[in-house]
Amino acid sequence: MGSVKNLIIEKEPTANALGVGYFEFTDDYSVFDYGKMPDTIPGKGESLCKVASFNFKQIAKLLNIKTHFIEQVAPNKMKISLVRVIRDYNALKGEKNFLIPLEIIFRNSLPEGSSVFKRLSRGEITPQDLGLADYPKPGTKLEKPIVDFSTKLEEVDRYLKPNEAKELAKLTDGEFEKMKEITLSIDAWLTERAESLGLSHEDGKLEFAFDNNRELMVVDVFGTMDENRFSYNGFALSKQILRDYYKTTPWYKELEEAKNNGLEKSKWPSPPRLPQKLIEIVSNLYKGFAELWTGEKIWGVKSLDETIEEYYRWKDEL
Repeated sequence: MGSVKNLIIEKEPTANALGVGYFEFTDDYSVFDYGKMPDTIPGKGESLCKVASFNFKQIAKLLNIKTHFIEQVAPNKMKISLVRVIRDYNALKGEKNFLIPLEIIFRNSLPEGSSVFKRLSRGEITPQDLGLADYPKPGTKLEKPIVDFSTKLEEVDRYLKPNEAKELAKLTDGEFEKMKEITLSIDAWLTERAESLGLSHEDGKLEFAFDNNRELMVVDVFGTMDENRFSYNGFALSKQILRDYYKTTPWYKELEEAKNNGLEKSKWPSPPRLPQKLIEIVSNLYKGFAELWTGEKIWGVKSLDETIEEYYRWKDEL
């Protein structure tokens, strides 16, 4: 399935009927599209599952949005409806019951580390493409969210212009607009929820599928520390803390060179292990976020304030 969750299939989907399966969330993590990294983060799988299940229930109840979520069946496992994965873009037209091969990215601000800056510096996009008058600075808050698109099923995924995304997925104008509308309403709910808890919500992504009636539904998971970028008093509550650490290692430079030279994944360099203290801090961030977001005391961990303070102390001692 992916590098951080396993897909267990109970009943295969067909052209006309949804299948049934389970997402089992592991304590693995991935950064820079590398895939599974060498360490695990204790409690990460359970915290992602709790937050994702909570979010699915909320958008169904509050926004009446259709999703593939059925129920949470174990601390790190949820039951879901399954659709087909069709890799030939030309075979998608008019089909039902399949994964739309796009990631829909929404951005409320442009934090440091956002891929937007890399794309701007390479000339792949202009500020005007983003609806901005001038070149943005890291930390820029956007007046209204930007919706961005990328491929989902390619070896190395690429960004697409809106029209390219619509064409690639063989969507009608109405379906494409509906998908954007659902994206913006979920983004607004996540942002409001975050603000009510003293958090900022910078960006995130969604995935969609068509069910057996060709109705849109939200699939995969969303609104977690892995899928989205949240911050607390300017501190990134996401994988950014792990990305930042790896950016200080020679491995990151070697990885970027391998990608820029078009090397296949199997030839990418192997990452070093994380320091034990950083693993403990990141574990507490995931657990602390899940407790705050769901309002449920699960582990009784330190507050986010205390964990963040501990991180800065650890960093100063390096």
